This record gives sequence, structure tokens and C-alpha cells, in this order.
Amino acid sequence: MRIVEKLLYGIGGLLALILFFILLCHFNPNITAKLGNSMAGQEQTTAVPDAATTADISALPTQTTSTSQNIPDVINVAAQIPQDDGISTQLSGEGGYQAPDENSINVPGKVSGLNGLEVVEGKGTEITDHKAQELKQTLGKGNTGDGLTFDEVIYPYYQMLNDTGKALYRQIYANAQDLRKSFAPVEAVSPAQLRNAFMAVCNDHPELFWMNTAYGYQYAPDGSIAEIDLSFNITATQMDTAKAAFEAGAKEILDQTYGKYTDYDKEAAVHDAILDSVVYDKNAPVNQSAYSALVNGRTVCAGYARAFQYIMQQLGIPCYYVEGHAGENHAWNIVKLDDGYYNVDTTWDDTNPNTYDYFNCSDADYSKNHVRRELSVYLPPCNGTKYRNLEENTQPEQDNNTQDIVYVGYVTPTQTTTPSQSTTTTTTTTTQTTTPDTTTTGQTTTSDSTTTSGTTTQTRITAHAVSNAAGSTDTISALDDYYVDCLSHILDSNSNPVTFTNVVSDETLWKKIVKAYEKGDFEEGYAIRALVEKHMGSCTVDVTGTLQSDGTYKVTHTFTMR
Repeated sequence: MRIVEKLLYGIGGLLALILFFILLCHFNPNITAKLGNSMAGQEQTTAVPDAATTADISALPTQTTSTSQNIPDVINVAAQIPQDDGISTQLSGEGGYQAPDENSINVPGKVSGLNGLEVVEGKGTEITDHKAQELKQTLGKGNTGDGLTFDEVIYPYYQMLNDTGKALYRQIYANAQDLRKSFAPVEAVSPAQLRNAFMAVCNDHPELFWMNTAYGYQYAPDGSIAEIDLSFNITATQMDTAKAAFEAGAKEILDQTYGKYTDYDKEAAVHDAILDSVVYDKNAPVNQSAYSALVNGRTVCAGYARAFQYIMQQLGIPCYYVEGHAGENHAWNIVKLDDGYYNVDTTWDDTNPNTYDYFNCSDADYSKNHVRRELSVYLPPCNGTKYRNLEENTQPEQDNNTQDIVYVGYVTPTQTTTPSQSTTTTTTTTTQTTTPDTTTTGQTTTSDSTTTSGTTTQTRITAHAVSNAAGSTDTISALDDYYVDCLSHILDSNSNPVTFTNVVSDETLWKKIVKAYEKGDFEEGYAIRALVEKHMGSCTVDVTGTLQSDGTYKVTHTFTMR
């Protein structure tokens, strides 16, 4: 009996321990997860990869720790992409694009440093199973994008994804359009699937200029995503205004394609227009977006490439955004014309002077200085020949002391008696010639009709570059300060005409000044005020800009009043 009694006590104690363990697991789910992971062993770690390149789930950060996914320097086409990454299995083994040896890359000196691509970055935080389940139930999926379709020729990155990746792509795109930052994934996905779907959206859709190329997510101990967090830049705070400015900037470039009948002619016009209106600036705000180029006129390679892509998409010409390596992380484009695909790098063509060195080139042409990475390795190879090397560089190489920029405009306001009302209409024609002394000269004539406060102004604006001369005045760094300085010179002078000089900080401001004369903004900026103060009825303005060796521009004016 004592043996039976002891046996019963033992069984009772064991049951008590089991009950205690069950209660402990209920209130602390991490114990269950860790026990399950240890029992699953290697099978668990290989089932859910972490990143789209090399890491597995065991490399994920510990609970409540945020970390950035590391991007390897080189992706060996498809070899390093894990199976469970959201990529269509039909792409495995495709070798259309042959990546050159990255160690052989040699970046020409005149384009060295003209890069600036920020690769897609995801920051993940591990949470408990209990928290993950709670998020999935309470957060909501937002707009899932059901019913959205994407043309396979225009949006190639969407076509690279498998069904799960495409569902996530549609959801990310739809929620970005709705400005919804956080949502639960539409399907069970891994960090690798999320990264590739997010990258595909960024690469296909330059019109999403308000969405940053960084994102966040929270994941359960088994690696499944519970929450996706998008990040928006400052343009999202005034979306209607930003979209209007974006479309206006795009229209200015699209207007340059009027009268062009072939896709090639349109492509060349867009290439030239972007080079004429954009300046490379590694410190430009929102410089990973097309907005930085089309609205602000200052960007890095990512902004050049996305702006070119967006304009070409508006023209119905297939154009793809490419990520890769060109000494540093770099972005450029691939364009589809009637005989095949071509590489285009507007960033590297935007030099002094502008060139066509990287316009409509084959992969063989780019093999010395460009290597594709990430999903871009799946884009078609560039082997077109019909439109290769058709454009020639018409401007000679120049030193840093001279630059040829010529603009001639005429503004003729009509008489009125209402100071506060103004209307303007403008027509523009442009011709381009090259003189025998190798100085390139262009002329643009603009006729404006403007109503102002009882004054008549006839203004001639000429801007061109002459040989370098040192400036002695303080450097001006803003357009408003330029207007103030011009007005001050005119009002302080008793001469007529008034000749004066100022120095502006850089090419970005110089281009703004040229645009101010092209569009007539200088009238409100300083000319009308000067005429009123001087009791004059009209004026002629000649403006000469000279590029200095230090990168500033010496701007000389002759302001003649009548």
C-alpha cells in the first residue's frame, strides 16, 4: 500500500508541474516559441529567410531591437536570391543580362562622384507571438489593391514577383496612394518577400514621389510579418500642392517633345530637357524622388533616373529604373525602342558641357563602368543597335572658366491704370548654331504681354558666358536676395543706363535667374519697382552671366530706362 501511495503522490506532483508549465507558457508565449524553435532545429531556420540576399531567420534581431537589413555589395544575378523571396520561379536560371566583373569597373574622372543612390532599406523589430496576433487582428490591411492591374511592358518589376509578391505589391502601392502608413500584410509573408515587393513598387512607380525608399516592419518569432510601416517625405504634408507642382514640372519637359514623331526623337528631347533643367546636388532635399528633379531642379542619380522614367512613361515609351554599382551605388535607366533595349544615364551626361556619352548604350558599352544589382538583373539585356551613337556631342570640352549660356527675351507690357492686376501670355521659339570659333550660341526669343501699374516696360534679357573675371562683390545665395541687390544698385545710381554686377553662389541659382527672365518673374522681382521709383515708363535689361573658376557666377547687368 505504501508503494501505491507513493506512486500516487508522484503522479500528482507530476501533474502539478505540468499544470504549472502550461500556465507559465500561457502567460509567456516566448517560452513556447523558443522551445519550438529548438525542437525544429535547422529546418526552422531555413524555412523563413530574413533578407533577399543571404541572411536566414536566425540572423533576425532579438525582441524589441531595431536593425537595418544589410545589403551585400554584389548580387550574383539569381544565385544568391533564396527561393522564398517572392520572386517568380520562372526567373531562376535566366541569364539574359551578363553582369561584368565589378572589380574591373573604372569610373571616368569627369563623372566620378555623380552617384547618390540610397538602396532600399528595411528595419525590422521582433515582437511576441501574442503581440503579432493582436496586430494582425486590430491593425487592418488597409487598401489591398484588389483589382489593380499593371502592364507587363511598363511595369516589369511587378511581373518579376510570384502571386504572393504581387498581392503584397498591390497592397503597398494602394496604401501608398492612400497615404496609409501602417497595415497588416494581405498574406503571410517573410522579410525577404516584403523587401522585394517594396523594392518592386519603388522601381516601377516614380509618381509615388512622397514615399521614401525606407520602410519598417514588425515580425513574430517565426519570422512572419505582422505589421508593415511605410515612410513618407515632407511633400506628403501638402499633397495637393505637391502633386500640382510635380505635374507642372513634368509638363515643362513634356512640352519639349511636341512635334517629335518617333519614340527616339521624343527620348532625345526628354534627355536634353532634363539636362538643361536639372543640376546635380548631393545635398538636395528628397533627392531619391522624381520630385527633386522635376520641381526643385536639384537631385542625385536616383532623382534623374526617376524623373526620366516618369516622363517617358507619360509618353507611353517603356522606361525602367535600374539600380546598380558605378563606383558607388548608382541609378540609371533602360529604354525600350523598336529594335530592342538601351541604357541611358542622364546623370553622367549632365556635365559641363552636356554630352551623349551615356545615351542609348548597350550592356557591352556599360560593362566598363556600370553593373546592375538587386532585381534589376532581371531586366532585359540591352543589345539594341539602331539608335546607338546617333547623337554627337556638339559642344567642345571647356575648362572651368567659361560656359556658354545664351538667352534673349523681349517683354512688352501694355499700359494700364490698375496697379494690382497682371496678365501674361508667352510664345517661345528656339534655334541653335555653332560659330566657327567653337563657341556654341543659342537664341531664344520670348514675346510677353503684361499689364502693370501705369508703366510700360520693354525688356531685353541676354545671358551668355564670356572669359573668366574675378568678382569683387559679396556672394548672393538666394533669388530674393538677387532681386533686392539688383533693385538697390538701380536706386542708388544716378546714371541711365545703370550698369552693375553681382556674384551668385552656384549654377543652381544661376539657372533660377535665367528662368526668372524667361518667365518674366524678374519684373515683379525688381524691374517694376525700379521703374516706379525712378518715375520711368519702360526699360531694357541686358544680363551677362560668367562662370567663375570657383563655381560662382558673375552676373553683369545693363538696365536702360525710358
